[in-house]
Amino acid sequence: MLRALIIGHNGQDGSILWRQLAARGFSLLGVSRSGIRVHAAEWCEAVDITNLECMRRVMAGFRPDQVYYLAAYHHSSQDSGIGEANVWQDSWDIHVHAFSNLLCAAKECCSAVRIFYASSSRVFGEASTSPQDEQTLFAPRCIYGLTKVSGMMLADYFQRVHGLFVSCGILFNHESPARGSQFVSQRIANGLVAIKYGCASKLEIGSLDARVDWGYAPDYTRAMQMVLDANHAETFVISSGQTHSVREMVAIAADHLKLPLGTHVIESSSILQRRPQDLCGNPSRLRSATGWKPLVGFHQMVRILVDAAVARRHGETPSFPV
Repeated sequence: MLRALIIGHNGQDGSILWRQLAARGFSLLGVSRSGIRVHAAEWCEAVDITNLECMRRVMAGFRPDQVYYLAAYHHSSQDSGIGEANVWQDSWDIHVHAFSNLLCAAKECCSAVRIFYASSSRVFGEASTSPQDEQTLFAPRCIYGLTKVSGMMLADYFQRVHGLFVSCGILFNHESPARGSQFVSQRIANGLVAIKYGCASKLEIGSLDARVDWGYAPDYTRAMQMVLDANHAETFVISSGQTHSVREMVAIAADHLKLPLGTHVIESSSILQRRPQDLCGNPSRLRSATGWKPLVGFHQMVRILVDAAVARRHGETPSFPV
């Protein structure tokens, strides 16, 4: 039985990946800030990814065949009381320092393991070329993107110098009902459902014209697995290769709810967390190396989000295809 360690198992991608790997018969150990989780495995010790000795015990004791490093520190510019120095430190601790602990422990205790590092399209910042691919220069414009670049450099170093199998996925926006409520896709779905059921009168959006390369999260976690099943460790852009406007997402969601928009949707620049960046990924290398392609398109994804929001409105736990 293959064994996988998922670091960040409680997040959107981690929870979806857990379901997919369990269905494939994997033995699983999940690690997150809230604690550990196991499936068809035994492990009872708390895991601190910022502690090198702890990571050595995990890699030597659990001996995973695969590791998915999905841990991330997200910070909203609307959060108050958090200084930039603290954001730098917390981002560095998770995206770089803890990842280096994993790589060092793998090199010493479990060198045949295959490791996936989840990076972000924000490493490209305000890219001068479009679409972005694996050759596009990094130009991050935020702490998140800067520290993710550093994590990718670590991955490259341990692959070239120490021979570890470490692949990076540059993930563009990907959505599912497991996505946090603060993200625009969920605010649209939840906001329009609230209007539909008379619980709200309007939905405020930062920019209806902002364009995003959106995909369906279970397709992207499936890509992660295909990357680790590939013959060689590489960096891959994981994206849909297409952009859609926020206005399109709103229109599809409203149509699915049979909700006339009228004056319900209002643009408000005050809720913009950052200037929109028109990024679009080119997943050609991923398709060529693994045969991956998305199974759920943009329209279907939006309808899935809306159906889940309706289920939550009725007090039900939403189900969605993975």
